[in-house]
Amino acid sequence: MSGWVAIGLVVAGLMGVAIVMLIFDVSRGDIGGRHTLARARRILVVATDGPTADRAEEWVAAERIERPDLQCFVLVEAEGEGLYQAIHEALDRENPDSIVFVRHAAERHAEHTGTIARLHDEGVGPIDSIHVHDGVTA
Repeated sequence: MSGWVAIGLVVAGLMGVAIVMLIFDVSRGDIGGRHTLARARRILVVATDGPTADRAEEWVAAERIERPDLQCFVLVEAEGEGLYQAIHEALDRENPDSIVFVRHAAERHAEHTGTIARLHDEGVGPIDSIHVHDGVTA
């Protein structure tokens, strides 16, 4: 067997193993976040103002009904550098499995800006968002 055929077989084998690992990760929810919140036991919930804080409290209460063992830490801070620092302090102190941002519906298309984008870029961990819909009061 020539050296090139051997190298090709090794590369094909490694690609096959990588594809199988990817399939198992996706099915488990490790990629795409499908089951990230379902597996999380400690969640940092981040709100930036009164309406988002009210929505955060509602969401936490609803989640605790379904999962009584869930620990949620609600952080309310205005968007900006202070929020970014407070999140890092909470990450160090509380060690959450996941972060959930509560945002206004108008911010739905701005997911890749501000603090949430910085945390994504840092690879902080699983980050998800829930939204306060216009006209809804808590």
